[in-house]
Amino acid sequence: MDRGSRSKDALLDAAERLIAERGFEVPLRDIAQAAGQRNNSAVNYHFRSRQDLLDAVVARRLLPMELERERMLGELDERDTTDVHALMRVLVLPLLSLESTHYARFLQVVGTRLRTEPHDSAETAWPRVLDALSHAVPVADRRVRRRRVAAVATAMFALAAEHERSAHDGDPEEIVHMLAAMLTATSPRLV
Repeated sequence: MDRGSRSKDALLDAAERLIAERGFEVPLRDIAQAAGQRNNSAVNYHFRSRQDLLDAVVARRLLPMELERERMLGELDERDTTDVHALMRVLVLPLLSLESTHYARFLQVVGTRLRTEPHDSAETAWPRVLDALSHAVPVADRRVRRRRVAAVATAMFALAAEHERSAHDGDPEEIVHMLAAMLTATSPRLV
């Protein structure tokens, strides 16, 4: 890896960590210093803007997660399952298995500021899994199913961030189980 690539990776690591810990408004100068850069303009040199830096952090983490989700989804397709727990594993486990200890918290901080959602491309596994989950929810009302799937996605990022904060203490399957329970809970009108 050349010096420029190492510098860029160090900036991405520092941005992910500092934004997760201190918030969106962390000065770019602090990110450059945390990355070992003497030049306070290093972020602008490598990424042009704060927005491009955010997008680069997401892009770097997204590809490995989506490759793992594709692999897991392929195994599900072979078994032709619509098991909610299995589908939740496809969404959750790649996020929880990242080497990073700051990415889920980073997403919580910047989620509303991203140009695009981290998973909104039609080429990713994310929308296919959400669609499958929507069809697997045992509720007839389509609006309720969509609302539950959206709530689960929000809860997933919050639970993943807490998992990071606790230094990965706890069983990822517990998170899968909690999220699956949210999707499959009996509708209040039926209780």
